[in-house]
Amino acid sequence: MSKLLKKMIFNTTSWYRILTTTGMTIAVSSIYLSNAFAQSLPKKESLLIAQTFGGIERKIALEEVPLPVMASVKTIAGAEPTEAGVEMKSDGSIVYELSGQNQQGFKFVVDATPSGKIVEVDEEIDRTAVPENVIKALQKWSPNSQIVSTWRSTRLGEFVYEIVLNDGFWVEITADGNKVSIYKLQRS
Repeated sequence: MSKLLKKMIFNTTSWYRILTTTGMTIAVSSIYLSNAFAQSLPKKESLLIAQTFGGIERKIALEEVPLPVMASVKTIAGAEPTEAGVEMKSDGSIVYELSGQNQQGFKFVVDATPSGKIVEVDEEIDRTAVPENVIKALQKWSPNSQIVSTWRSTRLGEFVYEIVLNDGFWVEITADGNKVSIYKLQRS
């Protein structure tokens, strides 16, 4: 076979491969084109992230809170809530978040379903009430930070300690000190 014929066959084969690959790519991408999303996030806001991962939140008047929710929160907190919010979770469920201050002067935040079932209770606590293994875990992961406030969170019977730090982060540590999650505080 001549060099010219070999070159023509090679070039034809190459073009055939390129066209075939391009055609398959276009066909496949057109099938999934309706599910393709692209959006840039604002630099200082995370509205899109909040809507994607947590739901949509808004503050509401205390009068808008259903009576079963209000009764459950008053019972569990032992105090009258002063602020309320509602969140529609990404799965479509609704959770009410009520907050206030207890008789000892500590803040509380209670999450409840519309029927009044308590989902989570967050209570600000004195630093001395945090178990030593939690403090050791905190010092391991954030040795130079100063504690601003300490909270105990009860979720389905499990205690998690939430510690707000002076450097713009808050840390969640399980009661046994074995799991540490670090989050950047969102400024509103």
